[in-house]
Amino acid sequence: MKIQLTMIVLLTTLTLTSCGQNNDHKSVHSSADSTFIKSLKERQLGEGKYSISLPIDYAIGETNGEDFSVYYFNPADTTNHTGFSGGLYFGNHPSQFPAKSKSCKTEHLKNEIFDQDVSWTIYNCNGDYSIQSIIYSKSGEGWNEMIHMFGNAKSTKDLDKLLFIFKTMKKKE
Repeated sequence: MKIQLTMIVLLTTLTLTSCGQNNDHKSVHSSADSTFIKSLKERQLGEGKYSISLPIDYAIGETNGEDFSVYYFNPADTTNHTGFSGGLYFGNHPSQFPAKSKSCKTEHLKNEIFDQDVSWTIYNCNGDYSIQSIIYSKSGEGWNEMIHMFGNAKSTKDLDKLLFIFKTMKKKE
């Protein structure tokens, strides 16, 4: 009887513990290292109300259409193919990118940007990661109601950095 009771308690504890965890995303930690965080500098995105913090050795490119703007960030040294890169689409008609191949593993992660819940889709294609999420911009400007955030990373460490960068995004009131 003691063995059965012990087994029930152990199984109940295991079940309750696992129900409280988000097991969708196991490989990426939620924070970047402090040295990296200290290396970031806040940068304005175009002429708009938004800014994001990037490493000082990263450049921002901009593409504008009639009803959208896209900002890309990547290493300023174009021969540097390591690390991470990303971008932000501001407009009313975002669409998510598919995985590079059907063999990519899909994971999900939640965090918060602009005081709203963000659900990230993360594709792991043999150690090459791509991430994306679409959120409301809360701009009130009409033409850019949505923000599609996207990026690529070569390792889980770089993926942590990329996710942290997106969390630094700010909107001036």
